[in-house]
Amino acid sequence: MQADLTPFDLEATVEQLHREAMAHTGLSNFGPRDYREPFAMLAAHLASPELSDVGRAMYHGDLVTALCGRLIREDEWKKHPEYKQRSIPAPLVICGVPRTGTTALHKLLSVDPQFQGLDNWLTSWPKPRPPRADWNDEQGYQEARARLDKFFELIPEMRISHEMVADEVDECLEVLRLDFVANRSPSSYDLPEYDAWYQAQDERGVYRRLADTIRLIGLNDDRTWLLKNPGHFAQIEALLDAFPDARVIITHRDPMKSLPSLCSVLAGVRRMTYADPDLTRLGPREVAYWGKAKQKTEAFRKQHSSDQFLDVDHRDLHRDPMDVVRRIYDHFGLELTDETARAMEDWLAANPAGKHGEHRYELADYGITEKDIRDAMDKA
Repeated sequence: MQADLTPFDLEATVEQLHREAMAHTGLSNFGPRDYREPFAMLAAHLASPELSDVGRAMYHGDLVTALCGRLIREDEWKKHPEYKQRSIPAPLVICGVPRTGTTALHKLLSVDPQFQGLDNWLTSWPKPRPPRADWNDEQGYQEARARLDKFFELIPEMRISHEMVADEVDECLEVLRLDFVANRSPSSYDLPEYDAWYQAQDERGVYRRLADTIRLIGLNDDRTWLLKNPGHFAQIEALLDAFPDARVIITHRDPMKSLPSLCSVLAGVRRMTYADPDLTRLGPREVAYWGKAKQKTEAFRKQHSSDQFLDVDHRDLHRDPMDVVRRIYDHFGLELTDETARAMEDWLAANPAGKHGEHRYELADYGITEKDIRDAMDKA
């Protein structure tokens, strides 16, 4: 827990968080110091009187977990310098405005054994992926399971909107956060000053470290990488700088459905982390951010080969997911075996839409109107 620092001493708090991470891992090298500016900006939010006791503890834990991930990654990079020689040929990457089907498509495609992905526990404990039979003995795996159990205990409705499992594939965002320059914090927490700074940053360096982390995790695995992060939709240039031959799937859905749904997901987190959250500040930020992302991505695509991209409509994915799968494989020259197709159909039968309940939301709760959404998304 955070020490009792009165008045709040940011420098002392930053050093305290670093000491906690070092004590937990037994390591001391956090890597290049360029992360410290954004980290200090994020750590300053621990002084916010708006955070609930639970929220302050969760936020504190997020910061320490990310610092631990940095320590472990630097140590593993040093142990395995051969990661630098690893290539990541033509990864399959899923992105799009959140709540457009990225997670469902990602987990469906991950059934195919020709792919490897970012296993949830390895995003916060980066190391060469051990054999699956050994995961139960791994400290990082045990901690990830405990962390997710606690998270869903506090916010059970998140299982409806975005379930996470320690031994299943997860988003690149969980690796990007190790550099403290990512959309994860300003979307989850009310951080207007950090958000203004963040949105002015060039993320190409962060994406190159993402690629190096992927090289490390897949050090002993030659399978094709399957990656997913809605936020890549906002950073297509940085994505293709790090993965020039990436095969990119972009999911689409009526923004009148996707953006209110996104706000509802984020509202669940804020209700838990703030004593009296003003959710009307949430909607305008998300609408503006994803409207700008759409504008940037569409401009970028006009100047690059269309063969590198494939658009997927959420309605098609909902109506006939296997038809979408076959279209993806055909477009990118991938082989879909009969065995894999049957395994995917079995996964779909075991994971129907609404498995954990129905996700309900109202547009008016988040300080936005239909016109706000249309104006932002139609500018692109």
